[in-house]
Amino acid sequence: MARPVRGTQEEHEKFKNRLLDDVLGQDVNDKVPMEKVMLLLWAFRDDPSIVTFMARFVSKYSDSRHVFDGIEFYLPQLAHMIIHLEVDWDDAVLERFALVIAQQSMHFALQLNWILQGAIEDYCPENVVDGSPNPSYSPLFYTRCLTLKKNIERVVVYGKPRTQELQRLYEQGQITKEEMKILEMADRRFNALQITSQDAVEESQHVGSLDGLMSVKMPIIVPKEAEGGEKNKRNKNKVTNEWVTRYCVMEKTVLDCYVVPNGCMSAPGPYVKYDKSTLRLDRAMSLDKAVIEAPNTKFEIKIQTPLYSFFLQCSSYPEAKLWHRRLQEESRASVLFSTSDDDTTIKQDLTKSQLNRYEFFHHEREFVHALTQVAEDLRMNERSQRKVLAPEMVGALKIPPTVYLPLVKSTDLWRRVAVALSKETKVFNTKERCPIILHFGSRRGEMIKNMRVDPNLDVAEYMHAHFDLNEEENENMEMEMEPVPEAEFEDQSEAFEVKDLAKKGVDGVPSEGKGTTGENDDDEGYETPEEKDEDGGDGKKEEKAGGDRDMIDSNHGSISNVWDGDAVDGHTPRRGTRVKNFLSNTMVQIPSKLRTRLERNRSVSVIDRQTAVQPLVPILEGSRGEKAAEEFDNASVGDGMVVSVERSSIMVKDNLVLGALDEGDIDIESINRAKMFVSGGMVWAEKSAAMLEEAKKDLMLNDEENVQLEISSCLAKSYDDLRQEVFIMQMIHYYKSVFAQAKLPLWLRTYRILSTSSSTGLLEFLTDATSLDGLKKSDGYPTEGGLRKYFEMVYGSPDSKAFKAAQTNFMQSLAGYALVSYLLGLKDRHNGNIMIDTRGHLVFIDFGFALGMAPGHEFSMERAPFKLTKEYIEVMGGVGSECYKEFERLFVAGFEEARKNYQIALGLVEIMMFKSNYPCFSGSKYGNGKALVRFEKRLMLNVPDHRVRKRALKLIKKSKNSFGTYLYDVFQKATNGYAI
Repeated sequence: MARPVRGTQEEHEKFKNRLLDDVLGQDVNDKVPMEKVMLLLWAFRDDPSIVTFMARFVSKYSDSRHVFDGIEFYLPQLAHMIIHLEVDWDDAVLERFALVIAQQSMHFALQLNWILQGAIEDYCPENVVDGSPNPSYSPLFYTRCLTLKKNIERVVVYGKPRTQELQRLYEQGQITKEEMKILEMADRRFNALQITSQDAVEESQHVGSLDGLMSVKMPIIVPKEAEGGEKNKRNKNKVTNEWVTRYCVMEKTVLDCYVVPNGCMSAPGPYVKYDKSTLRLDRAMSLDKAVIEAPNTKFEIKIQTPLYSFFLQCSSYPEAKLWHRRLQEESRASVLFSTSDDDTTIKQDLTKSQLNRYEFFHHEREFVHALTQVAEDLRMNERSQRKVLAPEMVGALKIPPTVYLPLVKSTDLWRRVAVALSKETKVFNTKERCPIILHFGSRRGEMIKNMRVDPNLDVAEYMHAHFDLNEEENENMEMEMEPVPEAEFEDQSEAFEVKDLAKKGVDGVPSEGKGTTGENDDDEGYETPEEKDEDGGDGKKEEKAGGDRDMIDSNHGSISNVWDGDAVDGHTPRRGTRVKNFLSNTMVQIPSKLRTRLERNRSVSVIDRQTAVQPLVPILEGSRGEKAAEEFDNASVGDGMVVSVERSSIMVKDNLVLGALDEGDIDIESINRAKMFVSGGMVWAEKSAAMLEEAKKDLMLNDEENVQLEISSCLAKSYDDLRQEVFIMQMIHYYKSVFAQAKLPLWLRTYRILSTSSSTGLLEFLTDATSLDGLKKSDGYPTEGGLRKYFEMVYGSPDSKAFKAAQTNFMQSLAGYALVSYLLGLKDRHNGNIMIDTRGHLVFIDFGFALGMAPGHEFSMERAPFKLTKEYIEVMGGVGSECYKEFERLFVAGFEEARKNYQIALGLVEIMMFKSNYPCFSGSKYGNGKALVRFEKRLMLNVPDHRVRKRALKLIKKSKNSFGTYLYDVFQKATNGYAI
């Protein structure tokens, strides 16, 4: 296997070139290895030319499902680089790339919006809970995130300027679908260029900071314990009664107040200047979304922020008028639409489709915030009252017309949330938090613009059909457009301004393609080969759109025009020939000047210690594309319609289609016994069916519609930073893909986690599973014999088919989680954080302690590599059993595969570690790169291959019946009541 040999500089440079070849080679087509793209962006993060090229290259293939799934999977790394790279570039390359992709999918835009919101709270001037000064305040990161967040909303609301026009030309048969997509991509790039260029212009034209010696009434930060003992309750918006003199500097939505030494202080006034570097910053206060009151007769200005209020006093009315105007400008600088704008004003300024996108983007964020706010409001109530209050709060939720649970990918099925099932709300009543499980009735296959909709439309397809294609605007546009004769369009390259787009290039700058300057004529090997028709022809025009359609389909002949590159009848769709050269010359070739830069020495990172490129690891997805059969099925619902059915049941025309019940070799009688312990007497297919029957009236089911009703669920949390958990789940997902690529039957349950701020988020609801703590406390659980006795009681005798299947499930999941627990340093593994499902699989949850970070830190009881208790071994049949031997074999084989695929794993950790606030990367114990060094050490990359098996078996031996593991379970039982 390839180990991180400390090769020569020449070997490192050859590796980089091989990595580029791997990403940009002749056979890339639409299979862009996004994990290697991320490593390239990181390795060459100080070179804007290469980063620009890579962003263009990925954008070119972003209409492929495979590529877009990769972009969304690695969004945490992309966003982390956008936020934290301190580069002095003239061009906002990565920001522009994000804006291009945001135009492809509003779901992507929402995901990035929530990441930016968390970063804004990290780096804003004050603590978002109580308004106290934030020690992590960073003016650069704070203003960067505010600006990008506003620009994301701008591209969502104003959309792709030519979408309707291009769609109409395609439907009239004047351009091919491929040409439409190429022109739309150029359109999106030009739109992103204009926005980022506008930011640069505004920055250059900024009137500068406003400063002066002012009298200030500062806000008072009320101690938490002084607020009735309730934790983290917001302050009372109090201010001091005394005026203090401060040198105030207002710039980029922040007011900085500096302490001036007594001997240097002059009388307050606007013309007093000081060198900020010689002063001590007393307080930085955010003006974002602040309400600025007009000056009173004493020239006092009140500033009300979401967290507190404070006052400024000027020396004259003209000065107060100037400060008031500038304060208002800065308070509105980070928002696209001011909170003072009423609906009438917004409706007058936006077209119908723009207004629809604005309302959807606004409503979706409000809806998700409302879900997490219920958890927060419950947390502030007495624990004895929470379960009573929860259904009332959920029932009071206002659900906007078009919202969804965003715990999906853009390529996952669309489900519109229609009604909250408040009676089904479940509360987890913990000491510090109050997570809640929420269930909603959702709808698929609804009418869009009086057209039937394929119920299998994915999120991006639905949003495009619903928000990008406005029927009224299309009709108006059709009346204004002069039809272009087909012959004229085929003969002239300037038809529909293709010539102008080619002149501008993909980012509004002249193209450097072949036949232009000749600079790239020697760049063979990095150019997409010319594509010919299957019959060997010279590229005849592909079939144009036309004819009437009575349904908006998914990607199978889609009118929605979101995804491309999907094979039809086993063949890859052909490219259009008219603008092929424009595409390849501007977006696929690497200019010679970039290749020469690969020879430069760069800052040392994981990449710089590699000498061989590792093979591609396709990310294993669980709901579309390459999916596990156990998670997905199809069912006919009549009228020739087939719908996708997962574990949740669906209802069509008052008929129930039961969710997937296939349990493999475990018979239904065993599942019926297991569900009494694990899922309250019903598996999720049965439970969701019962919920649909109860809620069908509220869901307004019309027998004339082919609308599918389904239950959508989530777990809402507050007072909990989920961003580290998002990253750890991403790493588990990566290793799940590594094991699947090697065809190892290691079982890991990945689930969606969405962090919506620095303290709130949503998690996917895990069905047909309960915690080991809950299992052991359930009625009928054996008082003696533990898990082994439970397996025999539920699945039958040890010789039965069902028992062996459940035992195998247990062993394969235990081996999988043992590996990731060791590799990722997962701790806090008590029985409240380990679940078991109806088929015997273990499922690990809650990754607040990871990469070596543990409760008690250096005094942690969890010293074993992973949790392997006597009870677990008994379920497998003891140390000498065949099941236990298979556990050892799978652990060793999985560890070997993890070592073979270490590059991407190390790269992901290194990127997220950079300037990170994650607990596992922070502080003296885990910061300064220690987590990465320890992770690399756990991979044993310097151990010879022939010794790896022995080392892996030693890890098992060290974990087996660990006294520290037992002691931690005892401690958790004593302190938190978790069963052993």
